[in-house]
Amino acid sequence: MKSDPPVKKTLKLQVSNAINFRLVGISSHENDYRLVWSINNQLRMEFIRAENLVVHHAKLNAELAFSRFLYADEDRMHNYTLISNRCPDGFLFPEIRNFDFIIQVSGNMTNVDEKEFIKKLKTVDVISASFALKPEKLKNLKDILPE
Repeated sequence: MKSDPPVKKTLKLQVSNAINFRLVGISSHENDYRLVWSINNQLRMEFIRAENLVVHHAKLNAELAFSRFLYADEDRMHNYTLISNRCPDGFLFPEIRNFDFIIQVSGNMTNVDEKEFIKKLKTVDVISASFALKPEKLKNLKDILPE
């Protein structure tokens, strides 16, 4: 008796490129430490200075350092990273050069939470504007910001 040939199965692995954080752009003409001090005082947050984010700039063939501050909200289970978008030699994300700073929020932040956070940021006296950013529009985002 002749047996049927084995059935060939093909499995496809789907890798999710989902972004698990939100980004908020901030315009402020203040220095990073003055901005952080104002946010901490007015919004009752506790950002602390962290190591600079160092990124290699291919065109300049140089390492660029961007200031970085961290805050963990354990009640809401959100982690905030405030990063300067500017340094003396260039921008972290040149496509959003109108924003001086970026806040990356990791955790399960809802759209309502995000809108409320942006609304609160707008009340900080040294912030001239704050808007939600679309992470998928930023080039090299995955190479620069950890999740």
